[in-house]
This record gives sequence, structure tokens and C-alpha cells, in this order.
Amino acid sequence: MRMDKLTSRFQQALSDAQSLAVGRDNNMIEPAHLLLALIDQEAQVASEGREARIILKANGLTDASLIQALYRASAAGVKVDLIIRGMCCLRPGLAGISENIRVISVIGRFLEHSRVWYFDNGGDPEIYCASADFMERNFFRRVEIAFPVREPTHQARILRHLE
Repeated sequence: MRMDKLTSRFQQALSDAQSLAVGRDNNMIEPAHLLLALIDQEAQVASEGREARIILKANGLTDASLIQALYRASAAGVKVDLIIRGMCCLRPGLAGISENIRVISVIGRFLEHSRVWYFDNGGDPEIYCASADFMERNFFRRVEIAFPVREPTHQARILRHLE
């Protein structure tokens, strides 16, 4: 991997994700480890008093570790928008826990296949696309992928789609 092609924030997220993977006895970094590290980074941005926002889009959200990370981020002041098609086990709007989290249900005739992660990062946004839904069976029992979107025109198009 050409580390010099990655942002310093992404390099730190990879390092943090590797620590999470080792702590869970995983031999490789899963998208879940990367997502959890990126959420923690955004919470740090909020705790520094900078603009912090997360937008996540997927078919379902049932993974307890991800839900807890989102609750921590919300408590730190991160504005979180979740666009979830199916089952969502997170409870938005709980005082002191999830008051900064909004869940949007996207139910329609077609299955939503895009899985997108957006992190505002204090005005220096990063966008990732991924294959996994936010469910334990997808995060830890399958081979999944997540990758950063670097092309500004692609980032703008994805962000328009999210908003």
C-alpha cells in the first residue's frame, strides 16, 4: 500500500483500525474497524470545538459496537445523520446519549445498495464507499471492502445524493 497517497487522517484511522482488529483477535482490518476509528476521530474533532458531522447510509444498522460508537460521537457533539433502509436498532433523540442523531428511513420499491460514509472532519470532508451494511454478520463474518473517494467531482455528486 502506498501510504504517501493517503491523507494523514486516513493513515491515523488505519493505525487505529489495526489496533481495534488486534484487540478483537482479528488477523486483518475489517471495514468495521475502519468505520469505528473514523467515528472516534470525528468525535475528537467535535471535542476540539470544530464542526463535526457524520452521514452514514446503509440497508441496516444492528451492530452493537457501531451503535455505541455513534452514541459516544453524539454525546461529544457530532451531528449524525443515518439513512437506513431497513432495521435500525439505534434510538435517536435520547437526551445526553443520542440527541444529535437523526435517522431517516428510506423505504421504497428498490433495495438501496449504496453504502456511504461521510465525515465532515472540521471542514475537510472525507467520503468512503463500502460494501457492508452495519450488521455484525456483514462486519465480522464476510469479506467486505471500504475505500476513500478522492475525486472532488465524485465527492460532490455523492454528497448531493446524501443530502
